[in-house]
Amino acid sequence: MKIKSFTPLIAVFGTSFLITITLLKSFQIFMGISICLLAMLKLMDIEAFGTSYKKYDLISSKFNGWIYIYPFCELLIGISFLNSSPPSLIIFIALILGISGMISVFKAVYLDKLKLNCACIGGYAKTPLGIISFIENLLMAIMSVLICLLYTSDAADEGLGVDLGGRRII
Repeated sequence: MKIKSFTPLIAVFGTSFLITITLLKSFQIFMGISICLLAMLKLMDIEAFGTSYKKYDLISSKFNGWIYIYPFCELLIGISFLNSSPPSLIIFIALILGISGMISVFKAVYLDKLKLNCACIGGYAKTPLGIISFIENLLMAIMSVLICLLYTSDAADEGLGVDLGGRRII
């Protein structure tokens, strides 16, 4: 495995990290910036992204149009993470996509033993699909859960309720 194949990921997460510490912001902001940059790389050539992505993604293997929808969903999630109080529906979508992505990567890499390139940074990259892809999806899911916990906890501290998609919590 060559380090050069990870250069785009290092650039994305390194840039996101530097922006975050420059702005003195939180991990939520770091995730928002990172997800927006990853979405941007996919949007640069959706066709190339889609060709690579549908080789392992469980949703796009059943629904061809998903390759055109996913990058925009990811961009919306990233922008929402940059918001101090992201909309609950978007956080729920991020959780579902994170879990779905983890399952897809795990199945492709560890069960089916496929040797594929990750579509996470666009369709032309030679970054191998594996633990990095799994962690990217895991972080999206964890960030979603943390945001839900943070906002329900803040509401409890203030004696307020939080509306998570029509259900009042706390």
